[in-house]
Amino acid sequence: MKKQIVLTLAFMLAPAFLLAHAAADCARIFEAEMRDHVIHGATVMAGGVDGVDVVASWGWADAAHTIPMTPRTVIDMASVTKTAAGVTAYLIAHARGKVDVDVPFTNCLPAYSAALPRTITLRDLANHMSGFGEADGRGKRVYFSDDPLTMLRNILSMPPKDPLPGKVVYSCRNYVLLGQAFEATLGCRAADFCRTEIFLPAGMDDTSLGAPLPSVGPERLAQTCGTKKGGVISDFVARPLWAAGIGTFNAGLFSTAEDMAKLMRVYLRGGVCDDGTRLFGEAEMALIAPSATNKVEGARTFGWQSASENLPPELFGTSLFHSGWSGQTVLFDLKRRRYAIVITTRCGAYKRAKRERFDAIGILMREGPKSEKK
Repeated sequence: MKKQIVLTLAFMLAPAFLLAHAAADCARIFEAEMRDHVIHGATVMAGGVDGVDVVASWGWADAAHTIPMTPRTVIDMASVTKTAAGVTAYLIAHARGKVDVDVPFTNCLPAYSAALPRTITLRDLANHMSGFGEADGRGKRVYFSDDPLTMLRNILSMPPKDPLPGKVVYSCRNYVLLGQAFEATLGCRAADFCRTEIFLPAGMDDTSLGAPLPSVGPERLAQTCGTKKGGVISDFVARPLWAAGIGTFNAGLFSTAEDMAKLMRVYLRGGVCDDGTRLFGEAEMALIAPSATNKVEGARTFGWQSASENLPPELFGTSLFHSGWSGQTVLFDLKRRRYAIVITTRCGAYKRAKRERFDAIGILMREGPKSEKK
């Protein structure tokens, strides 16, 4: 017998007809994806600086379709880790005078031993403009090893593959280096810093880096593609690194839609949490300010992406976002003072899933309360 599709809807703080329309339009996208075996389930959440005004969930958090998807489902956020954990940590460190993002990254990571053809800064790493590509001619990641210590040694000893300045070459290697540089500079574990200096102050009680929190039960853990059970890092680079205690910002964040909404509000307020705690300020927001002119695919400011062929045109120049390969996209718009979050358990059709997450984001951003469209 066909398994039941679980649907959860909650509408708050906005005209009900607007939110019902947004949820219905999103439902058509994700119910079709479930029928076509693109995803197992989805959650969307949107709102502004004052909170959440629409949240909806469909389907399942696991491949066996036994765990309903909810706004409190804890999921491996894949490459959203790069910004939600990595960039946020660097902004806090910058606000405290601990890092300068425009210094050579080797100043912060003396363990890196390869000769470099040019100066590569922390900002270059964050924006994927370092030249550290992923694959050789056979399609394998040049630095990868099943042994995490060997893989780390490779990353710390291999020069960039494409040394041309100004070119965007997406590579998880950049964020492994950023994680290692952060730990070396701050003298602490990245996971501990993010927990005490980001997640707890922001009220992100179910969020962690490297592994799910022990307090999260199996009934709340999502299973992402390439894993056999919930609560496992899907990224094959980050998974062995974290298991060996090697801090990396390329992947490994576990969070919920509810917690990611809290972080989006921090950014909309310019670094201030729901309870008034300030994590960073104007100087850090200037570091990540979206470009109104750079439309190069994959363009970033400091880590947060600002241009993509999938981004609704009306959001260009005012929005920042990031996606994860296993089915997540988060976005906040500084002009509209509004955010949208789409979290799915993707199981197929990567390009369609990513494109349609942005379709849903466009709906959620357009259908928000008129008071937030100033």
